[in-house]
Amino acid sequence: MFSSFRKAIILCEINHTNVTKKKEYRSLSELVTILFAVIFGVGLSQLGELESGYDFGVLLLAYLAVTLSWWGYNWGIIVQPETNVLNYIIDIVLIAVYWCLINMRESMWMVVLGYFTMFGLYWFWEIVRMHSLTPSTNKEVINKAKKLNLLFLTMTGALLVYKCFRLNPTTDSSIYLALLFILVVGYRALIYRVYHPKRTGTETLLKDVHDLEKILISKARDVAANAKVHLSGFRVGAAIVSDTGNVYTGCNVEFDNYSNTIHAEEAAISAFVSAGEKNAEALAVFTFGKEVFFPCGMCRQSLFELGGRELKVLACNQYGCETRTIEELLPAGFKL
Repeated sequence: MFSSFRKAIILCEINHTNVTKKKEYRSLSELVTILFAVIFGVGLSQLGELESGYDFGVLLLAYLAVTLSWWGYNWGIIVQPETNVLNYIIDIVLIAVYWCLINMRESMWMVVLGYFTMFGLYWFWEIVRMHSLTPSTNKEVINKAKKLNLLFLTMTGALLVYKCFRLNPTTDSSIYLALLFILVVGYRALIYRVYHPKRTGTETLLKDVHDLEKILISKARDVAANAKVHLSGFRVGAAIVSDTGNVYTGCNVEFDNYSNTIHAEEAAISAFVSAGEKNAEALAVFTFGKEVFFPCGMCRQSLFELGGRELKVLACNQYGCETRTIEELLPAGFKL
């Protein structure tokens, strides 16, 4: 009895901690959003203070960097909110750097130093994230992002050294601005390809499967982004197709007491049954991570009853798929 009471207390403490952290992260995210809005306003207010084409070029580049950063930040929050306070602190420091990029236009050396600092913080942000991985994050993807950030930090550092030692004193400021423009835009395009689920290998794996399976995988991947996973961070999407050709999707939904949590497969099955479907042909499960995951035992039994022994189950991530029949996953499945 004492043991059960102690477990209940521990569970309550965990739930309270999770709720508190969730509120804390939400507050930090809102703060970052507000600060971005302030920086946008500062950038616009500077338009009336330009004195030369050089000033306009520096401000335009800084505003582009801020806009792309905001787009990247907002997309990241939608796909998976950050769950590390230090990452939010780095975001706030980055916004301070953006303010400097907008306001400090006197010296090209200072401008290049600002972008060097920006890429340095991007790199540090990935290092911090590496040490706070959630089950749904892919270590290999973060490693790629880290290496990419280090590459751009090195290139910006080389440009800074070149400017400091004035290896070519006659170099026009417009050349530095053009190189920085290439670095800023090129970085954002490449980092997007690293992190965006639709561009991290899914297209390649879809070439090797049938059209119907392509649809299932794509729909499972898309619905995974809607998962409510504030406790585990583990996003799952499921798509099931009936013998009539209709596809039904679902994602996992977590609740603070854990026991009410709905599995992605359960959500898809519920939509399937609610639509009046009787027989399932195949199911795709999509997760973000290094490994693929097949449905749990409880979901396997439900699928066995809906699709029979030959129902095909595809377990996928952004790098590939594994396929099993439900009989292989649940050899002792039964029907009354």
